[in-house]
Amino acid sequence: MAPARTETNITAEKLSREWTSQQAKLAARVSSSTNAVLKLDETGETLCVWYWPVNEDGEHIIPSDLVAYRNSHQFRAPHCLCAFMDNHDPVNHCEAAIVISMWGPNAGQYLACCALSKCGYVVCVERMHTSLSLPIKRYLRRRPDEARPLEIIFFDGNGTYYMEQVMIAR
Repeated sequence: MAPARTETNITAEKLSREWTSQQAKLAARVSSSTNAVLKLDETGETLCVWYWPVNEDGEHIIPSDLVAYRNSHQFRAPHCLCAFMDNHDPVNHCEAAIVISMWGPNAGQYLACCALSKCGYVVCVERMHTSLSLPIKRYLRRRPDEARPLEIIFFDGNGTYYMEQVMIAR
C-alpha cells in the first residue's frame, strides 16, 4: 500500500506544479496583452476578451468611473484566474478589483487585479482604455428596482482589506 500512496503523492505534486506553471503563463499573458483586456472565461479553463464599457456616445468609460458604472449598468469587472486555480470551478469566478497602484512601475495608475491577491491577475487598465482597437460594448443600464452588485473587497496580501470604491494596491 505505501508505494501506491507515494505514487499518488508524486502525481498530486506533479499536478500542482503543472497547475502553478499554467496559472503563471495565463497571468503573464493577461499582463502583457496590449490590445484587449483578457479574463478567465465562464468554463474557468481559458482566457477570453473582456469588453470595455462605453457610454451612450460610444466613448470609453474612464478607469476612475468603472466602479460607479458597475453599479449603474449590467456590467462586471473581468474575472481573475482564481477559478482556474480552483479546478475550473465556475462557482469561484471572482471579479477583479479596480484599484490604484501606489508602488512599482504602475504607480498612480488604475489596475484590475485579483481581489484576493491570490492568482496573479493584474491588468493596467489605465494604459488600455485609450486603445482604439480595444473591444467595446455598451451595457444596459440597471433598472431602478434591480439589485446592485456587492462591493468588491480587495485583500492586499498582507492581511489588510479595503472596501472603498477606489482601493490601493501594491
